[in-house]
Amino acid sequence: MSSSDVIAQRNLYFDYYKVDSKEVLDTLNSIKYSDPNKAIKMSFEALEFYLNKGPSPVSTSIYNILGEVYLKKDLPVLALSYFTDAILEFELTPKSQRLDKNVNTPPWILINLGNIYFNQGQILKSIEKYTQAEDNFGLVDKILVRDRGLATTYNNKALVYIEMGKFKDALDFLNMALSIRSKNDKISDMAHSYKSLCELYFKWNMPKKALQFERKVDSLFQFMENHPEYLPEKSDWTSSMDYDILKSYVGNCFEYKGDYYLAIEDYQNAVLSFSSAESYYEKWPFQLTKMLNNKTLALLGVNQYKLAVQTNKNVIDLAKENDLSLELERALAVKLQILDGLKKYDSFTQKVDSLVSLLENRYSSQISQLLSGIEIKNEIFLGQRKNEEQASFIQNVILISIILILILAFLSAYFISRKVYIEKQIVIANQKEKLATSDLEHKKRELAMLSTNIVQENEIMSTILKDLRYYVSLLKTPKDQKLFVPLINSLNRSLNDKRKDDNYADQFSAAYPGYLEYLTRTYSELSTSDLKLCTFLRMNLNTKEIADIMGLSVRSVESRRYRLRKKINLSKDQDLVSFLIKLEY
Repeated sequence: MSSSDVIAQRNLYFDYYKVDSKEVLDTLNSIKYSDPNKAIKMSFEALEFYLNKGPSPVSTSIYNILGEVYLKKDLPVLALSYFTDAILEFELTPKSQRLDKNVNTPPWILINLGNIYFNQGQILKSIEKYTQAEDNFGLVDKILVRDRGLATTYNNKALVYIEMGKFKDALDFLNMALSIRSKNDKISDMAHSYKSLCELYFKWNMPKKALQFERKVDSLFQFMENHPEYLPEKSDWTSSMDYDILKSYVGNCFEYKGDYYLAIEDYQNAVLSFSSAESYYEKWPFQLTKMLNNKTLALLGVNQYKLAVQTNKNVIDLAKENDLSLELERALAVKLQILDGLKKYDSFTQKVDSLVSLLENRYSSQISQLLSGIEIKNEIFLGQRKNEEQASFIQNVILISIILILILAFLSAYFISRKVYIEKQIVIANQKEKLATSDLEHKKRELAMLSTNIVQENEIMSTILKDLRYYVSLLKTPKDQKLFVPLINSLNRSLNDKRKDDNYADQFSAAYPGYLEYLTRTYSELSTSDLKLCTFLRMNLNTKEIADIMGLSVRSVESRRYRLRKKINLSKDQDLVSFLIKLEY
């Protein structure tokens, strides 16, 4: 049995020796939002095969798809990890094999990075990434790809300005995107511009104009419905995907209308709009769960508690099925509102416990998935190394055989062959050294992501605690308020325990081996708290972020920084953070 037969038996989805890589990528793109968990499994299987062939546009695309799925799942740390891997894979791909030979960084990945920062509220950083994407799309040779990319970039910039309330600037960018898409005359792209304009005008409090663009999106969908070549069962993959996407855009417009009515407290029309959107989201679990959460709020507004309870249950089941932790948190928070409206305070306490438990597990779940991804990548890496070692062994056997034959024939040829062999060993040693360096850099990136996640998790836990105290204060009697004292104390202990967790120090030592030992050896006066502060400063965290992690006030952290400067004898003109970052150990 050949090695290809063995691999074919292991593969669950494709026989990669017979299937074209385009079919693999098309399949992944077609299910990445409709069946995200399957897309993740298929992506890892495909990576195991294609990475053995070396860096390529295919492996770059698969990493990017993984990042897009985790971004939709609201797991920004995982998404950022895979987008970073995609960029690294692109940089390692020989320029002759790249699809776009002139770009500095793949612009679609830059757009995805911008989307991460936008979702995390880092507005300026998202605009910076979108601008970099715009510059790189300008270097793309294919006109259609360039135009579609630029239109998408302008559209995303418009969404940023909508979020900032700068509606006039947003309109300018949307019109730029629409102008480009009008020239290419692709139906789904035109509909994307129209649905974005619909969203803009609803948020701009111009419902009449918004409805005009809603009708335009619906008109394009009806056109597809009346032309069989666009229907999924009678079209190719691209046309079928365009149909499903355009169908979701119609649902988007109804959802925007529902959000508008919900904001102005016209709950009856909000329910009708969300109900209309529901039928268009059958293949889009990410959008469906978000919309159904808002529909539940609208149902509460018209006191339809029975329907609200059922809708909320559907959201929770759907979010669990697709591992959508953020929407599951929202659904449980809405459940609290339902129980509050029904005056079921016994269940209220139970659901608060569930929500707190979910928030505590969310951090560990993300880390677990991140470690799982690292483990899979390590397995792939070890498989590559094993194949390289086998190839190296065979090559060495051939080399030795040739050398022995040449020794018998010509003694001088032995020395030439020996020289070649030594040079090859040097190359292999250099490659191993580079791999070790790459592994250390990867650990540093993981640590940076973990630092960001710790800050975010502490902020979320603190906000939940603050909100809980507020809602408890609204209870009418002190007796009712006392019921929640154990829960609040439990939350406080959980937050303090998280701050005392020393796993961070272990991961820091793994990423920067010898760093803390050098500080301890060189500056013997440093306490354990000083060393912990050094690790946070080395990761370039600001004072507020360090205060959140350590559970201290900003003033206390500043005092500790001042004492730390004195212990390591820094002069006034020396920057503490720069000193720790540049420290040679």
